Parts: sequence; C-alpha cells; structure tokens
Amino acid sequence: MRKDVREFIRRLEAAGLTVQPTPGHYRVLRDGKPLRKANGMPFMLPFSPDTIRWRRAAIVELRKLGIDP
Repeated sequence: MRKDVREFIRRLEAAGLTVQPTPGHYRVLRDGKPLRKANGMPFMLPFSPDTIRWRRAAIVELRKLGIDP
C-alpha cells in the first residue's frame, strides 16, 4: 500500500469512519454500518486509489454526505 493511500485512509478514520479492506475495494463504514451515497449505493473505494483525481472525487462524494475528511 502506498504512503498516500495510507494517509487518505487515516484521514477517513480521523473523520470517524472505519475502512475495511475487501477483495478489490475498501469498504467504508460508519458506526459499523456501510456508508451509503445519496442514491443508496454503498460507498466503496478502489483498492489502489493512487491518483489525485480519484482522491478528489472521493472527497467530493464524502462532502455531499456531510463528512469533511
């Protein structure tokens, strides 16, 4: 896992979320339940979020849910 990925996961954990690795994705949980987007789909992160563009898109989605990482 790259350093910037670990740093991004630490930012999510500091915001009160839990990140679980699953095959192919990271599952994001809030209070033990899956974090859901506005359309009801679970919020998942790709397994290797190594691009700045990807992280920016994830931050925008999280801010829509009222979470500021």
